[in-house]
Amino acid sequence: MIAIVSDIHSNLEAMEAVLAECERLGVTEYLCLGDVIGYGPDPLQLARIAQSKFAASLMGNHEEALVTGKHRFNPHAAQAIDWTRKILKPVGAETGPSGPLTPPLEWFAARPQFALRGKLLLVHGSIYDPVHDYVDEPENPVESEAMIQTLSRDFSGFDLCFAGHNHTPFLSTLVGTFFPHDDHREFVLPAGHKAYICVGSVGQPRDRDPRSSFATLDGDRLTFHRIRYDIAKTQNKILSAGLNRFLAERLGLGI
Repeated sequence: MIAIVSDIHSNLEAMEAVLAECERLGVTEYLCLGDVIGYGPDPLQLARIAQSKFAASLMGNHEEALVTGKHRFNPHAAQAIDWTRKILKPVGAETGPSGPLTPPLEWFAARPQFALRGKLLLVHGSIYDPVHDYVDEPENPVESEAMIQTLSRDFSGFDLCFAGHNHTPFLSTLVGTFFPHDDHREFVLPAGHKAYICVGSVGQPRDRDPRSSFATLDGDRLTFHRIRYDIAKTQNKILSAGLNRFLAERLGLGI
């Protein structure tokens, strides 16, 4: 069983809750779609987890901003990424469970923009711009129809594209767009089936559900998961770090 995670955003409590659930489920491999850092209070701890546990970890727009200093962020996100850089910059090589770990900034700079694993394409954004573009507004009929056209026209050499960046879980197929919920969160994707799969956010969900979101793939069975974590603890750490209060408040609202 594979776990696909994205947009952890330096939220250690959320990531630890997700890892505990994945261990219970029997996950054998972790794939990350980017934005391990940004916004949250524990970038070094998340860098260590990503280096030691993730079989693939992509370049998200926050990783890109971290290593290049270039971005078009709002002031809250910009403050957080500058703070993150100050935390990670002096950290050198360390030793993890499997041996020496590359210094975090160097490791994040080496992240690929996409990964192709058999019939799975992994991106942070979309197939057109794997770092910055959004697969967004799935509830909009025009946008949903555009996604269906993309599946028919441009999904070549792969069948399933897993994406993050939008912090909202959904599944877009040739027959329509589906939004997982507690009463319907498992889907069967037969061989050759084309689908855009957005896994939501581990560390900063924005679909008005504050629970961490991720997905698992077990053969042809796709399952979306929502996991509770200690939001108050993360919020207090954000405030203690001097980051903007909104970054703490939004976690409790799922926005």
